[in-house]
Amino acid sequence: MTFVGKFVLLAGLIAFAAPCPAETIRVGAISEGATNWPMRVADEKGFYRQQGIEVQVSIQVDSQKLVGSVADGTNDISYQAADHFVRAVNDGKDVVIFMTVARPIFDFVTDPTIRAITDLKGATVAIDRPTTGYWLLFRKVFARNGLAPEDYKLLPNLGGAEKRFEAVQQGRAQGTFLNPPLSLNAIAAGFPRLTGLAEHFRHLPGTAGGVRRAWARTHEAGLVAYIRANLRAIDWLLDPTNREEALAIGGRRMKADRRELEGSYDSFVRDGLVRSTSLGMEGIRQVLDLLVESGQLSAERARPELYADPSYQQAAAALAR
Repeated sequence: MTFVGKFVLLAGLIAFAAPCPAETIRVGAISEGATNWPMRVADEKGFYRQQGIEVQVSIQVDSQKLVGSVADGTNDISYQAADHFVRAVNDGKDVVIFMTVARPIFDFVTDPTIRAITDLKGATVAIDRPTTGYWLLFRKVFARNGLAPEDYKLLPNLGGAEKRFEAVQQGRAQGTFLNPPLSLNAIAAGFPRLTGLAEHFRHLPGTAGGVRRAWARTHEAGLVAYIRANLRAIDWLLDPTNREEALAIGGRRMKADRRELEGSYDSFVRDGLVRSTSLGMEGIRQVLDLLVESGQLSAERARPELYADPSYQQAAAALAR
């Protein structure tokens, strides 16, 4: 069937299903952060209901358990870093990336004595794991700016951002990567920001949406409806006249004060939020190239179609026009 025929069929299915009881879609997220803003807006503004679906969101802070929850059917969709889905596919899990949620909005913050990337020579960097995609991206940025991997030491396996920042505060490390609102708090407290990933990797999916392939095939209309509602929520977030209401929605979900919410919102909307399919397969290719360069993926397995299917997002965008 042609793409046009597919779009017409999906439009008919969604229109026919609208009067029926709402389909429930279960979504797992790694945290209650800025990347959930479109989902929360779509829920509170009724965009999901208008598409004939109901969305239930659960938070699972363990990325391996989160992707596993999609593979075993506990969740229908999960949001997390794109490289987690790539590893899951190569571990034999029947998952696929179907949409880009946001660019990576991590900032690299340092001890106040560090003012430039080259100042990290001889310093210690606090990280979660040496193979984490976000860290590998920063390593690439450092190398492009004259700081080779052998020029600094690593303090690995610290886990979440709070633990990494604590290491910097205690002097056990001189730098780490953080995302809002913690990055904003650190900067406000006098820890310099050296650079951010969104400045260097505009087409790379920082947070991606993944599904079980079998579920996507049998729930295609529901999945496209979900994406359509989220695209509408993203358009709503990008409208500056909705900023105050967006902050109120975020405030009901995230444990942050007003200043932190404002900073997270402005950073996310300016640098992270993705409107359409523009990051598509080019961004997936960048993720795969990174994994090949770091020895985590063989070159013959670096084929975007093994890990991502943009057709659902393309269908939703076409139906929204």
